[in-house]
Amino acid sequence: MLVLTGRVDGSYQVLSTSGEFCHPSKFYNLDIKNNSLFVQAVYYADAARFSGFTLQFRYNAKIKDLEHIGEQQDDEDYSSNASYRVSLNYLTNAAIHSRRAGKKYKEVRGRITDAPGVLPLNGFVCEGYGMTSSTVYLDESFKVHKKGGDAAMMRSGFVGSPPGRSAACSLVR
Repeated sequence: MLVLTGRVDGSYQVLSTSGEFCHPSKFYNLDIKNNSLFVQAVYYADAARFSGFTLQFRYNAKIKDLEHIGEQQDDEDYSSNASYRVSLNYLTNAAIHSRRAGKKYKEVRGRITDAPGVLPLNGFVCEGYGMTSSTVYLDESFKVHKKGGDAAMMRSGFVGSPPGRSAACSLVR
């Protein structure tokens, strides 16, 4: 991903260049709000299901680059009114897992156990970057599991984990 900034004279300059960025199956959505750049990668989207993740970046004047501060993984099955979301905030190490099935909804909060920390966009490589684990997991029966972190266990709880990307990416706003 290449991020350009505008200059007063109307030209552009390179702010940051990532390494190999994420490879969504469908498309990207880009949005800038509240001084953050949101990059949403959509793996699957149709009338019945959605699966994707959003990475959140913000500008850090000290390093003169954007830095990755959070992620959110969203998996929804519209036909069964079910969803699973994992949000991670790398600034606070907060992890929020939420699950919905019909009218039943549950949210559980935990801590990130193996966070990569806040990473600059310059040179950021999405593939192989992996998912972090948290101290909690909310399974399909809405049971809360508390542990030190098991990414494989977290991946098993998704409505549909996207290929080529570790299961839980997220962002906490």
